[in-house]
Amino acid sequence: MGLLIALVAVCCLALFWQLGAAGTFPTIVVLWLVLGVLGAIAWLFGLLGLLRYRAVLHSLASPALIAVLLASVWFDIPETTGWRLSRAILEDQAVDCVNPGHRTRLGVYAITYITSRDGGCLFYTRASESNTGGFAYFADAAAPPHIGAPPTRGIEYQTFEGRWYRFTEKS
Repeated sequence: MGLLIALVAVCCLALFWQLGAAGTFPTIVVLWLVLGVLGAIAWLFGLLGLLRYRAVLHSLASPALIAVLLASVWFDIPETTGWRLSRAILEDQAVDCVNPGHRTRLGVYAITYITSRDGGCLFYTRASESNTGGFAYFADAAAPPHIGAPPTRGIEYQTFEGRWYRFTEKS
């Protein structure tokens, strides 16, 4: 049971990290599936341990860890934690707005590309077949040219925090 609790704890921490660092969709899905399987096994063994051995602490540890993770996801704690750990680093990099020429990690986020566009500094954090996106910083209280979806292909900006915006570039 101790090994099962440790596996659930590691899976919960990995999932917390992936959610906070805006991890890839397949990784997050696999972690949720693994956590679901481990949770079902923990529930069965926990029920057995509770009924047969009266092991209350061991029986409730895994469900409690999963409940804490679910509550933190419900209240957006992983995303908020990731942003708070990364904001200052991203602001420092936004001053120069220079692409390092390779994929890099700024704070907890994997940055694939940095560019100056529309009067701001754009940090690309993800890429898929049709959309790319990330964070945009507009210094000196300047705002992006438009908020919301563009009339045609282009960048959709959404207000995020202060001078920071989330963006999605549709191609």
